[in-house]
Amino acid sequence: MIIPTLNERDAIANVISQVKKYVPGCEIIVVDSSEDGTYELAIKSGAKVLKEPRLGYGHAIRRGLSEATGTILLFIDGDNSYSASDIPKVIEPIALGEADLSIGARFHSRPKGMTITRYVGNLIINSIFSNLFKRKITDSQTGLKAISSEAYKKLQLKENGMPFSTEVLLKSISNNLRVKEVQVSYDTRVGRSKLDPIKDGIRIILYMLSQNLR
Repeated sequence: MIIPTLNERDAIANVISQVKKYVPGCEIIVVDSSEDGTYELAIKSGAKVLKEPRLGYGHAIRRGLSEATGTILLFIDGDNSYSASDIPKVIEPIALGEADLSIGARFHSRPKGMTITRYVGNLIINSIFSNLFKRKITDSQTGLKAISSEAYKKLQLKENGMPFSTEVLLKSISNNLRVKEVQVSYDTRVGRSKLDPIKDGIRIILYMLSQNLR
């Protein structure tokens, strides 16, 4: 279990506690780039904590994955927006041998914890992805995913920023991995969002276009 954090002191203890509750015995690795005490709270909560000086969602997740030892690798945001109660059903398709990558899909309806701007932006990105790569995906940017360790080795991930989620999905498809979406809930995050809907949205779209040209 990889949890990337950037100033999540108000949420991280509860996230770790809930992960322990719903996935007992799970290896929990927090990759922290904070300056607000998140690091210390994560250690007190019983997680293995790695200090990551480089900012970027992709940097954090890749650092954590490089240290993980499990046969199923899972990552979840550290802001309490995803419910740890959904983790078992995200893991299940991989544990049963039905999928190599399992992603928690939020858009079976408008998530109550998401602003209209982010909601519309995500729908646009998902539509562009589905049309460019001829694969229907309802939530390409979800922060709750699980992948088998064998599948992860095939991806050779390189992205450092927010396009990382798109890279995981696109390289899984291009490597003919089995991808399954599982419905999950999504709630209002604790604390201030680090996502810039316009700038990060443009970066993700440009990444998709560049990969499509290749």
